[in-house]
Amino acid sequence: MFIMFSVASLCAVVLIAGLLRLACRHRKDLWIVSDDAILCLAAPVIILLSTFGASSVGWRITHGGFTAVAIGGWIGSVLIAALAVGVWLLVAPRIREGRN
Repeated sequence: MFIMFSVASLCAVVLIAGLLRLACRHRKDLWIVSDDAILCLAAPVIILLSTFGASSVGWRITHGGFTAVAIGGWIGSVLIAALAVGVWLLVAPRIREGRN
């Protein structure tokens, strides 16, 4: 279960940062690309999620390693990563095209 929380938070960091990067390049009209929104909203969320993800991976390494993770945790992690890739494949082209 801990590994699924780690994967979910790290996938959220990658999604937020990647989609924000695309929005800054292609969509200057969105409110999220303003300096205030990035500084006050996106950056703290990314910092918190990456800190939680990294610390829970560290906890897992020091408490039995990755071999102590049950198969259900690995299956859930793969599903979470696949969901993140699916969200990327859905949202990224819309940002590039300029559709809402």
